[in-house]
Amino acid sequence: MPRHRSSSSTPSLQKGAGSLAAWAQVTLPLAALRDAALLSRRMWEVAQRVLPAALLGGVQPGRWQEGVWSLTASSSAVAAKLSQFKPTLLRDLQAGGFAVRDIRIRVQPREQRRAAAPQSPSQEPSCPSSVQARLRALLAKTDSAAR
Repeated sequence: MPRHRSSSSTPSLQKGAGSLAAWAQVTLPLAALRDAALLSRRMWEVAQRVLPAALLGGVQPGRWQEGVWSLTASSSAVAAKLSQFKPTLLRDLQAGGFAVRDIRIRVQPREQRRAAAPQSPSQEPSCPSSVQARLRALLAKTDSAAR
């Protein structure tokens, strides 16, 4: 007779708001992406204290991978100014206990700038869009494999 896991040991994987959180707990790639997104968010909180307010509107936190944190600038002018703050950011992040070796600054392509919706100031920042896209792709892959 086949043995089945009890439903109490496995999170509910129903479709809806809680399904992504449940998958993240049981799937290693999703858990790693979630952890990287949370780390990027915590590092962004430090960066917001370092960067001038006028510069913050043109910078978005990005991917964290193997000691390298990516920041996305809205223009080459913002990227140039951001690069001046790179040594200070690295020092403050390392002093805060983050194992960051480098900060990569990227300029957002113009097509994506027009397509990006402005975020309201009262809204909490979400995880980086690159992480969201990878999560959606992995979730779609597991949904199609389950069928």
